[in-house]
Amino acid sequence: MEKELIQEFYNYKMEKKHSEKVESHLLFSTLMKDRHCFSIVGAGGKSSLIEVMATWGTKQGKKVLVTTTTHIFRPEPEKLARTPEDLERIWGAGDWAVIGEVEVKQPQKLKMPNPAWMRQAMALADLVLIEADGSKRLPCKVPAAHEPVILPETEVVIAVLGLSALGRTVKECCFRLEETEKLLGADEDHLLSCEDMAKILASEEGLRKGVGGRKYVAALNQCDDDQRRAAGERIGEMLCGWGVEDVILTRMNNC
Repeated sequence: MEKELIQEFYNYKMEKKHSEKVESHLLFSTLMKDRHCFSIVGAGGKSSLIEVMATWGTKQGKKVLVTTTTHIFRPEPEKLARTPEDLERIWGAGDWAVIGEVEVKQPQKLKMPNPAWMRQAMALADLVLIEADGSKRLPCKVPAAHEPVILPETEVVIAVLGLSALGRTVKECCFRLEETEKLLGADEDHLLSCEDMAKILASEEGLRKGVGGRKYVAALNQCDDDQRRAAGERIGEMLCGWGVEDVILTRMNNC
């Protein structure tokens, strides 16, 4: 039996200095209004957020396309499209479609599709969700020199971090250890704080790298209890003070 994806969303309100629960359809309808292409970067919940957004978009009757500029896990066969006809068949069946090239050495994964096919598929879709970063399933990361890979078509960048990283060592929970140590000015045994996570999300050497003038949303995932929500609110307050105005707290767990 397929596990249900539990989802809760909270908008951080700068003027109130706390977060308020918001229904996903209100959040997504506002976020996606007149916008076509989203790139999701960071760690600690990118794939789950993409799944939630893709499911929402499909329920709204949108032709939803999921793809990657790095690597994603290969979906079930009925979601994988190789031609425009495949896309229309999948969308016509009320599902969201995935495109990508199968990895030879890791056939359970997809890599970035052929650029010409990718542009063609994106032009046919109403909503494009791109996983543009890798994290080896760790809750925190700072990008390397070649990361993230944000396509010019991207209109919104959503940066995800997992609140389970708080209080743990950089070595234990951060992907790209050397880059994280450099950005934070810390060693591998440093315990991650709220300020550290805010710095990673706000810095143009962190997850704001390559965003430019695009809309930028910071998503603090794994908001699983009151303690983590309070920590997320402290991070949100710091982010707003550093110019990041769109902050959401999320909980996305399979149960």
